[in-house]
Amino acid sequence: MNDSSLLPSELRLFAGASLFLLLGWVLRLIRRQELGLRESLLWLVSTSVALSLVLFPALLLRVAQILHVQVPANALFAAAFLYVLVNLLSTTIAVSRNAARARRLSQECAILRAEITELRRTLKLGPQR
Repeated sequence: MNDSSLLPSELRLFAGASLFLLLGWVLRLIRRQELGLRESLLWLVSTSVALSLVLFPALLLRVAQILHVQVPANALFAAAFLYVLVNLLSTTIAVSRNAARARRLSQECAILRAEITELRRTLKLGPQR
């Protein structure tokens, strides 16, 4: 099987251009500090792997053979499904971490507010808002 029978050249060109644009966008987001380096690692790796498969479709055939998958498209589908699961887990971990931070900050804020109220009462200044 040659590269053109695995992936038509028009599709390879379109997919390659799209993936290069995505890679550039991710790098731009990192440079502007809109996307953290830790979160962007998954995007950089997955886009690079997809770009490699688009530029060298024989890699997909070889991976399918190594995994004993009859149809290379099934290997690609399984990889895409695995990517979605890993991305979902990564996002869930980040959301959980941020929820814990928000809870801790709100508790600290409530403690500080209580201390300020107590200090005002002690100084007989009364509550001021």
